[in-house]
Amino acid sequence: MSTDMGGMDVVLRHVTKAFGSVVAVNDLTLEIPRGLFLSLLGPSGCGKTTTLRLIAGFEQPSGGDVFIQGRRVNLVPVYRRDFSMVFQNFALFPHMTVANNVAFGLRMRRVPPRERDTRVQEALALVHLAGFEDRYPKQLSGGQQQRVALARAIVVRPTVLLLDEPLGSLDKKLREEMQVELRQLQRAIGITAVFVTHDQEEALTLSDRVAIMNGGRIEQMGTPRELYEHPATDFVANFLGVSNIFEGRVIARQEDGAARIAIGPVQLSIGWEPGLEPGAPVRVAVRPEKIRLGLPDEPGGLPASLRHVVYLGATTHFYLEGPDGASLVVHVQNVSPDTGLWAPGDWVSCHLEPRSVFVLRKR
Repeated sequence: MSTDMGGMDVVLRHVTKAFGSVVAVNDLTLEIPRGLFLSLLGPSGCGKTTTLRLIAGFEQPSGGDVFIQGRRVNLVPVYRRDFSMVFQNFALFPHMTVANNVAFGLRMRRVPPRERDTRVQEALALVHLAGFEDRYPKQLSGGQQQRVALARAIVVRPTVLLLDEPLGSLDKKLREEMQVELRQLQRAIGITAVFVTHDQEEALTLSDRVAIMNGGRIEQMGTPRELYEHPATDFVANFLGVSNIFEGRVIARQEDGAARIAIGPVQLSIGWEPGLEPGAPVRVAVRPEKIRLGLPDEPGGLPASLRHVVYLGATTHFYLEGPDGASLVVHVQNVSPDTGLWAPGDWVSCHLEPRSVFVLRKR
């Protein structure tokens, strides 16, 4: 029996999965609209792969419900769920040609030969492998094998494409190329995709939305820009990139509605949020590239001692220590020779852009 889910292809409602005393997924509710590319991002053991396996049917929920296109699928076997899956190891049949690998799912569905051949050709064209039909997997590069796996997944025209770290075995350059190709492919066919990864840059590159998981729950979900620019918790701020976290105090609420806060000797005006009461402590964070370094006597900055400098070509990373012993990281674009002016042992001032300072809430 189907239920109207308002354009949602995948819905999880209060889903829990326990393995003995270990709770891998904890009361998880998630809605994935049609055509969305969603990445489940988090460290090992956070529950992201278990969530994917619950959608696929490889695991059964201990509690809660899973829906695909409005149909409750808790007790529906894997082969009767409308999805395709791409694995990290590609899982191609070595004794089959490219064409036969791609056609395998169509044969299982008893698609007529003429339609089958047409759909195989269409899928191979989408992944830029037209002309490779008669080759075997051992005759292909890693990137080409990955494309075959993608073609095999999309040729059956599933409702949902599930991807379990499918680019993890590729080298860095090929991985970056495949990220772009995968995103273009998903947009071209308009399929709903759920992608599991522990790679932050990969999630930012590919996704319409990212769900950051921690301890079997979704810590925060939003667009890549929302999560990077406005992380809600310490965990999100530090897992998605690097953040400098400061302990401060709310001074007052200004006439314009902004909050005036003090961080050491520096005062800033930031957007008012619930819980920012005058006199209350506040934890804020700022990304390393949003801090400007200045001379030690430049007013308006936090004093810090430079401990270590790392040159990375496009950027230079400065590792500093504040007067209270707190560690800071500043990333500076190498657009001028100014980044070579400072050396370990120098004192500098760190200037925070108020619009780039975000408040961290307690979980």
